[in-house]
Amino acid sequence: MIVQGTRWRKVKDDRPQSLAEGKLMQLTMAGRTLCVVRMNGVLRVLADACPHQGRSISGGWCDEGHVVCPFHRFHFDPVTGKARHGVCSNIEVFPLEERADGLYMGFPYKSLRMFGVRIW
Repeated sequence: MIVQGTRWRKVKDDRPQSLAEGKLMQLTMAGRTLCVVRMNGVLRVLADACPHQGRSISGGWCDEGHVVCPFHRFHFDPVTGKARHGVCSNIEVFPLEERADGLYMGFPYKSLRMFGVRIW
């Protein structure tokens, strides 16, 4: 059976915790380039590639609760990843947890499990 899960990885970079409200920053983890934003006091993480043309959104800004791509002004909800007005595909979002020993980011994965043993 196919099993979906989340692998949690500790964020070794201290910059996200001091990120100012409404600001974006680029972060690389687990081979992925990500965009971290603080909105309404909460850190959110999105893929740092606009689904329209794959350009970086970390140089963008926040507007009315959305992250704005700096190249074509497409707006994305940092909680759900949904594109405003359906003008392009949604952007991938990642869970982020603050634990006693730091921030942890979740990366989805799929695995094959047979007879209680994970195959891959």
